[in-house]
Amino acid sequence: MSELRTLALGLRQAILDCPNPGLVSLERFPYGSCGDASILLGQYLHENGLGVWRYVSAWENGASHAWIEKNGLRVDITADQFDGVDTPVIIASGGGWHDRFTVDHAASHGALIAVREEYARAELSAAYDRLIAVIRQGTPRVGA
Repeated sequence: MSELRTLALGLRQAILDCPNPGLVSLERFPYGSCGDASILLGQYLHENGLGVWRYVSAWENGASHAWIEKNGLRVDITADQFDGVDTPVIIASGGGWHDRFTVDHAASHGALIAVREEYARAELSAAYDRLIAVIRQGTPRVGA
């Protein structure tokens, strides 16, 4: 799990360090960024040999949230947008904070750029390329 945590923290830090990721949703990261950030994280984990993850869309009291899951393991790099969450990356096996949300199974799908709607693919791909460039410039600071 340490590789998973390192990759998740690395992508999160790249989002924070990237001067212009090119997505409006990332301008106030982590606030309002969960959907696109989850897709970008799923793509990054897949390209680093950790398989295809599932994008989970969920709701609580009219507020939406998204994260990724695989084999019962949840990974969330934007939960700290919510009051009371101070952890920059949550990796958990079931239970816990995410159980307060109701999952919208119809809106859940593979966490890959390729499965997104056509209009979103180009923007997500361009942002992903920018983030990978930030990661390749050096080891991102862990713990943001």
